[in-house]
Amino acid sequence: MPEQTIPLALSGAEIKTAVLDKISQALNRDCYLNDSAAYDYFTGTITIRLVCNDMGREDEVKADVTASHGQKPAEEPEAVTNEINIEKQPPNQVRIETGQPVPTATGKRIKYSRTAAIKHE
Repeated sequence: MPEQTIPLALSGAEIKTAVLDKISQALNRDCYLNDSAAYDYFTGTITIRLVCNDMGREDEVKADVTASHGQKPAEEPEAVTNEINIEKQPPNQVRIETGQPVPTATGKRIKYSRTAAIKHE
């Protein structure tokens, strides 16, 4: 008998994992970062606007984060800009798309393949 999944609400840790996964996917898709390359420096700004619904109450998170390391050259290279929109989805769909385990009625957690959950646009 197959496991019956339960659509439990997302925890704060699961939301953080989902947001970081979306950022990682955007960097892999839209940037020219190479795992085997050696970069002299990096600089960047990340803006987060997140609304979390907690039993009818909406918590809003706003953060502006800047990061840099190393020395900039005299001539500024072209920056890559990307905007990520996270749409409303059922909790278990978020878990599957971000590689997190899905809770079941037996208390076990099923980890589905991410490749099967990727949306084709």
